Amino acid sequence: MTSPGLTMRQLALTPRWIAMLVLALVVAAVFAWLGKWQVERAILQGAKDAYDTEVAVSLDRIAQPAEPLTTDAAGRRVTFDATLDPSSLVVVGNRLNDASIGCWVTGRLVGQSGALAVALGWAPTIADCESTRDEMSGEPVIQALVTWTGRYSPPEMPEAPGTSIDPTALDYMSVAALYNIWPESSSPVFAGYLIAEHDVPGLSRISSTPPISDASLNLLNVFYAVEWVLFAGGAVFLWWRLLRDDWERRTDAD
Repeated sequence: MTSPGLTMRQLALTPRWIAMLVLALVVAAVFAWLGKWQVERAILQGAKDAYDTEVAVSLDRIAQPAEPLTTDAAGRRVTFDATLDPSSLVVVGNRLNDASIGCWVTGRLVGQSGALAVALGWAPTIADCESTRDEMSGEPVIQALVTWTGRYSPPEMPEAPGTSIDPTALDYMSVAALYNIWPESSSPVFAGYLIAEHDVPGLSRISSTPPISDASLNLLNVFYAVEWVLFAGGAVFLWWRLLRDDWERRTDAD
């Protein structure tokens, strides 16, 4: 016969098992909170991936000059009201455009909020880029602001000088390097640069592709959230199983 002191209810009310239950509930609560956090991460990541990078927004809404470029701003199509500074035109070589190597003509856009590096167009040879640059440099300066549209792209890291004949030739799109070449200006500079979508005589449009969103990241966060919920249930189940095993062991002994 089972002793009256060894019933399941009385075992569960002993201080030891109450303390273990509290511990199991605390562990389960922590696991549940981690699951909630993973779900929130998945929702935030989904919202981030949901915005349409191909709908042009004002650059001033998503970026500020003299501040680091954020992942939300990189790769988005933007608009920027500015004036092109003809004295800032620089040729950047080693530029790939639709599987062809050539060069870019770049410059500085000056707007009310700051200055923005811009890639104006592509040409197959350095001579073509330099010819277009020289023609554009001789054009009269237009003071009126123009709405420029293009993709806001992160700058490239500076590289060691290449094998070109001119050791001062620029073969990478570095905003910092361009800043050192441009005429002096008090305007703060945006961290990224604009791949313009405007037609420039003598140059071809630069092809740009939208950023790739990693949809698998959302699924991974959801998977982790389910794991934490299972862990929370496992903590309570482990407490119940230990209690049951203890009750069965004492019952068998009696």
